Amino acid sequence: MSLHRDIYWLGRQWAVTGYGIQAVDQKRFGHYDVEAARIGDEEVVAALQALDWFDLDDFRAAMHHVKRRPASARTPGFGGPLGGSGGEK
Repeated sequence: MSLHRDIYWLGRQWAVTGYGIQAVDQKRFGHYDVEAARIGDEEVVAALQALDWFDLDDFRAAMHHVKRRPASARTPGFGGPLGGSGGEK
């Protein structure tokens, strides 16, 4: 899967998009993208942490940006348990 057209934050390895958190490297074919409803799911994070290429700091930064997205600015279906009410700058 390619990156969703709505990109809210772009890190070295992860991006916050209208889909959720997606791997920037498209050679991974979307296999490790985390849909919005699963953001914060400990099993998903644990599975990703087991991968040798996984950058935890960049993923944490992506999660930080998810929390900062205001509810009114999220696309339908985006949000999940980490949705915040603060704005991005």
